Amino acid sequence: MKSFPLFLLMFTVIVSWAIGFYFISIINTPTIIIPLVNDYLWMNEYKGFLGLPILFSLTTVPAVLYFFRKRDRLKKTWYTAFSASQLIWIATIAAQLKIIAFNLGICH
Repeated sequence: MKSFPLFLLMFTVIVSWAIGFYFISIINTPTIIIPLVNDYLWMNEYKGFLGLPILFSLTTVPAVLYFFRKRDRLKKTWYTAFSASQLIWIATIAAQLKIIAFNLGICH
């Protein structure tokens, strides 16, 4: 079994963190508006841009590293855990880009 899925997942994690730090350095406002379905949520810029990556880093990275160590015994579970984690991180990046676009005034 190859370790390419783990490298792909870690690349997605690093991209998400890089997006958060990059836009924290660009957008200089004390609050960030997070658009929800029927309402808006106001947060500071660190929670707004890095809240999701912190939450999912604390949950998915240790679980995936555990499954990676046990991947020889858990082949189907390894691919299921990788697919679920990759889906979560792609959704996190999409949410970050939506928050960024909303705060830059692109999609008001």
